[in-house]
This record gives sequence, C-alpha cells and structure tokens, in this order.
Amino acid sequence: VRSYGRVEGEKNYFTSSETPDYVEIGFNFRMSNLLASLGISQLEKVDKNIKMRRKNAEYMTKKLSGINEILPPRPPEGYFHVYQMYTIRVLAGRETRDKLMKYLAERGIMSKVYFEPLHRTTIFKKLGYGNVRLPKTEELSSQVLTLPMYPHMKREEMDFIVDTIREFFEVSGA
Repeated sequence: VRSYGRVEGEKNYFTSSETPDYVEIGFNFRMSNLLASLGISQLEKVDKNIKMRRKNAEYMTKKLSGINEILPPRPPEGYFHVYQMYTIRVLAGRETRDKLMKYLAERGIMSKVYFEPLHRTTIFKKLGYGNVRLPKTEELSSQVLTLPMYPHMKREEMDFIVDTIREFFEVSGA
C-alpha cells in the first residue's frame, strides 16, 4: 500500500486502464526540487546542530534535575538523543502540567504538548478505538510538556526557563 493508500498489485498504475482500489488513508510524499535543495543544504549543518542541541540539553537537564516535581529527559543507556524536542514530565499530572504551561506562557515562554494518545484522536475513535484503555500511555501523556530547545539557544534563555519553572513550583506549592 502506497501513494494515497492505493493497492497496485501486479499492475502498473500509469499504464493500466483499471480503476485503482484505495484500501486505507494514504499520503503522497513526493518532494519538490526546491525542498530537496533545501534539505541537501541542511545536511551540511546537521552534525553541528545536533552537537549544539545536545550541549544545550545537557545544560538544561543538569539545571532541571534539582526540581523534584519534574523529570527531565533521560535517554536509555547506549542511546543517542538529538533533542529535536526537549520534553519533560510533570509528575503531578495534567492539571499541574497545564498550569505550568500557562505560567510559562504568561512569562513569554512557549511550551507545548505535542502528542496525545492516538486512541483519543477523532480518526481513531471513528475507527472504533475510542473505548480502548491504555493506562500507562494515558498517564505519561498527562505529564509530558515540551520546552523550547534549539541549536543557538543562549544560556540566559535556558536559565530563564529553568528559573521560571522553579518559581512556578515554589509559588504554586504544586
């Protein structure tokens, strides 16, 4: 199954006169020449950017480790994390996480919950998975919060984020 979920089998889509059968939701990921050119230029910078992200993440993790109410990301032993996202866990759960998110936003720090469990999305509910219970997935998803993280981030910016998170827990008593 490829190209918009179309099943091709033995027939060539471009030379066959038969109507194709679409068996699932699919996508077309053909890249334009312009995007390919941009991608190639970014490949020259990827190692440097990863190195900077990892250095920043190491700094943030060290600073955040003193805040007992959260868990900074910790890749398993032997894994190499590139920190495209820097996601912490707010141990008290969704309510505290959402209050922290609001507190950060009020101070100019954007944070985001990027991923909700798939079984809670509209498409999967329509497909019959709305009543599925995944307790561990649901627990973890209620705790995650992604903080700003990019290669050229300044120490002062990271310190401001950490200090604001620390302040939130001191003020809120959460």
